[in-house]
Amino acid sequence: MVFDYTQYYLDLSLVNLSKREPEWVIEYNFSSYYGINDITPITLHSLADKMTPNAPNNNPLFTRYFRANSVRTFNGPQNVCDSYCAHGHFCAITRLDFLEFEQCLKAAASALASSAISYARPPFQLVLTIIGWIGFAVGLILENLT
Repeated sequence: MVFDYTQYYLDLSLVNLSKREPEWVIEYNFSSYYGINDITPITLHSLADKMTPNAPNNNPLFTRYFRANSVRTFNGPQNVCDSYCAHGHFCAITRLDFLEFEQCLKAAASALASSAISYARPPFQLVLTIIGWIGFAVGLILENLT
């Protein structure tokens, strides 16, 4: 069982410029950051439901998730996550089976294609998100098997 999760980061640019010893810094603590008392399938499902991909820039919880997920990569206002991007993250969070994930993405692409807006392939950050959630899921499964 996972009781909590703390995300750390290392600012390589700062380390390279200052020639100091690397210092890992806490980015966030999962339960505190998202305001939940325990990490269970039910609380994670509820959290994901609150991050619906509709109007991601008007959803403070999704904005908070996106900032944490990108680990200080996209901190500027020019790096917002549009509806296509948000839907990709939502699919990655809620679909652990690859075929379901792929169907989820296709549903978003189909809906967005009808809006006459052209979107490129999912960003590299989405690939990292998928890898992260898969690793998280595998860890939970292995933990429960032992």
